[in-house]
Amino acid sequence: MIKSIALAALLVVLLAFLGFQYYITAVPNLAEPVSIEETRFIERDNSLLVTLRDSEGDRFTVGLRGDIDRDPEETALFFIRNPDLVPYVYWPGLRSNDEKRVLELLEDVVENQTQDRAAYQIYTVLKNRN
Repeated sequence: MIKSIALAALLVVLLAFLGFQYYITAVPNLAEPVSIEETRFIERDNSLLVTLRDSEGDRFTVGLRGDIDRDPEETALFFIRNPDLVPYVYWPGLRSNDEKRVLELLEDVVENQTQDRAAYQIYTVLKNRN
């Protein structure tokens, strides 16, 4: 009986960790309208970051690391799902489904806010790659 309870508790804990891992590595569905809160370029890492905020106040940070101008195919996409809760940086694979979801999200943002150069650069790199 004790072994059964321990095994069930272990399964519950493992499922909780699996759900948490999915939460921090999934591209969120941001509530419209989505605005660009901040853009920045970090020269030391050669990284371009864009922080998005939806109408409910949720934030999503997306960026590219690498030489965007000379070698955009080799730049690595990364994002932080909820930087206030868990500052975990997720690096999806090149041409992965997560990369395509970020592309779709940025497509909507770029259409509504064409003045933001950083978001447009990230969008262009992902669009050309996918």
